[in-house]
Parts: sequence; C-alpha cells; structure tokens
Amino acid sequence: MSEQTPDLRVVAVSEIRENPVALRAVNRESEEYLGLRDSIRDVGILNAITVRENTEVVGEETVKFFELCDGLHRYTAALDVGLTKIPVQVISLNDTRMLEAQVMANVHKVETRPVAYTKQLQRIFAANPTLTLAEMAAKVAKSPTWISLRLNLLKLEPTIQAVVDAGKITVSNAVQLAKLPQDEQPNYADNAATMGAEEFVPLVMARVKEIRDATRKGQAAQPAAFVPVARLQKMSALRGELESAAVGPQLCKRAGVKTAPDGFALGVAWAVSLDPVSVEIRTAEAAVKKQAQEDEKKKRAAERTQKKAVDAVKIAADAAEAVGK
Repeated sequence: MSEQTPDLRVVAVSEIRENPVALRAVNRESEEYLGLRDSIRDVGILNAITVRENTEVVGEETVKFFELCDGLHRYTAALDVGLTKIPVQVISLNDTRMLEAQVMANVHKVETRPVAYTKQLQRIFAANPTLTLAEMAAKVAKSPTWISLRLNLLKLEPTIQAVVDAGKITVSNAVQLAKLPQDEQPNYADNAATMGAEEFVPLVMARVKEIRDATRKGQAAQPAAFVPVARLQKMSALRGELESAAVGPQLCKRAGVKTAPDGFALGVAWAVSLDPVSVEIRTAEAAVKKQAQEDEKKKRAAERTQKKAVDAVKIAADAAEAVGK
C-alpha cells in the first residue's frame, strides 16, 4: 500500500490509539465539541479519521494497532457516545511523515494552538536535519519567512507560550516579544496582550536596541521601567461608577481637580486605567510580579546547580564502580 493510496476500512474503536504527540487537545466542554459529539451520536462519523498501522512488543508478543493521525476530536466523540466501530483511512507513514501529515491537516484550522503547532514543526526539523525552510514552507503551503517567524515562538518563556496558545496574545505580538531575553519577556507580556502591533513593535524594538547598545559597550542594560498602557476598566466597574459615582469624587479630591474639563479628563484616564491611583496600583503589582519572577529565576538556578552536583556525584560513583570491576 503506498502513501498516496489510503485504504478505507471499518475497524473497532478499541484497536485505535491516540498519537502521543497531538497538535490540539480536546476540550470536552466546548460548544464545538459538544455539537460534534451529538452529531456523531445521531448519524455516526461521516468523514473517516486517518490512522496508520503500528505495532508494539508486549512480553514476547507483537501487538498490532492503529495509531491516530488526524481526527482526534471525531475519535474522542466516538468513544464518548459508545461507538464500537468507525470508518478509518489507513495510510502508510513513517514517524517523520506522520508529523508532517498532522501539521498539514491542521495548518489552516484556526483553533490550532500557535506554539503547539510550532513545536510540531520543530520535531519535523529535528527528525530531518537536512530539511530546509523552503522545503518545509512548501509542505505546509506557507512562506519561508512565515516558518522562520513561527519558529521564534519557541524562544518565548514557557508560561508566556501558554498564554499565546490560550489566545490572549496575538501571534504577531508574540513573535515580537520573543526578540527579548526570556527574563525580560514577562515585563512586556501585559503590553503584548493589550497593545496593537503598531504600538507594541516600537516598544519592543526600543528595548532590544537598549540591550544591544549596552552589550556592545560591555555593560548590562538598565532594568526596563514599568510603563502602564491603556487598559479599559471592566464593564461592571464602569456601570457601577455610572450608577453610584463612588470613584470620581475621590479621584477629583485626591488630584485637586478644580475645573470641569480637568474632571472629565481624569474620568477618561480612570476609564482606561491611567489615572494616578490606577497607575500607582498597577506599578505596585508590577513590582510584586517582577520580584516573584526574580525569586523563581533564583529557584530554577539553585535547582540546576543541585542537579549538576547530584549528576557529578553519580558520575563519580559510576566511574569508581567501573574501576573496581
């Protein structure tokens, strides 16, 4: 059977296993998944999932099974509604081609997580070191520049990668954020989530230039100062203020506002969290967050040092044992 000629079959669900590397996790609570599940309960699977034949050795016995390539949501729904048999397309793929097939099947699905998708690209490159950007681009119908920019997402600090995959930071801003050292990225994460690219790109590039200039002089760049950006108050807070006017009078009194235009300007500033009180609170929060990041950084460094010490002791013990033999 060739890779270009899928073999359509109906197989037992119990014979199918999920691929250990999946691009998209199944959210069983999402409206889209629940709709798919109900449809499969009513009419079954109309579009066959794609699998490949695989084997594993259990004891002295070789066990055959089908490994999922594309169709995780349909397969999961089939399990949830209790189907015992489903239609599959059986294709013949090695491990590298399997990864490529998953990427090609998901490249145009908007719900695919950007960082998860990029990690799959990285696995393909690792499995095929001679593969060029141009060749990969041709496989997924994208440009080499697009591939190169996406690979930059892997330079993001892990917690920020999760935020990007959750859709809270746009891919374009995430690519720019990745240009900063990992220990500085959290300082700009809020800006990445709230600013448009036209504002965020110059902000990041300015900081990148500061770091580059300091490095060129053999110096450490000065710590980046927290810069609050406009962030709309929650609608509940705006409605509450409209009804009770509890915040406005206090702000005006604290700021010493004496004219209606100044009061209006202060109200607009509060609405976008840029009034003096909001800025003070956000600056304090940023300081706490930065300290937590520093503490976590020190903790990771200590853990790495401890691991190196443990590894060194083990290596010494293994060497002594080898000499003794």
